[in-house]
Amino acid sequence: MSAASASGAVALLAGAIRYALGVCALVVPGDMALPTPCADWDLSALLAHLGASMADLEVALRTGHLALSTPPPPDLLPGTAAGRDGDLVEALRDRAAELLCAAYGFGGTGEFVAVGGLPMPAGLVACAGAVEIAVHGWDVAAARGGDCPIPPLLAGRLLRLCPFLMAGREGLFAGPVEVPAAASPCDKLVGYLGRDPGRARCPNRPRSG
Repeated sequence: MSAASASGAVALLAGAIRYALGVCALVVPGDMALPTPCADWDLSALLAHLGASMADLEVALRTGHLALSTPPPPDLLPGTAAGRDGDLVEALRDRAAELLCAAYGFGGTGEFVAVGGLPMPAGLVACAGAVEIAVHGWDVAAARGGDCPIPPLLAGRLLRLCPFLMAGREGLFAGPVEVPAAASPCDKLVGYLGRDPGRARCPNRPRSG
């Protein structure tokens, strides 16, 4: 991996985090029980999962090892005093800041992360994290019934990477949802990752303002 591509991976991850945090900033305490595009997860559980994923990725980039199944940090457990209402969003911001610090310091060329015992370039791991963070940001927007698409440039770059990053997608994402050829980059990306793009335009509750 060249230094240029490594810095590009960090920029991609930063863009995904910026989008996701922007969406999550709109979440209010009354939203936590809303259903999401992720089966069996309400918004509280989705935010906890997103924060835990950020924490795992931060550890991976900092230590060079990605644990495939670790319990979420205590501040990201839904239903606990630390994981209720706006506290989950605040904890998510903290995890995002820690992840960005690790990403900007991971070193670029020659850096690898052991994933299930196999070495992977740290830049590829960062890109995979960017895909997950961005699409879960979209899930948050969809749960709230808002039309807050992933920015076209970001979505297009992530979509081009998906065939390489999601080869073993079983258990990670649902099967692709067909979208029109003229669909936006965001709709094509979330459709590729098993989401119905129309869900973001079908509110779960009346929107205010």
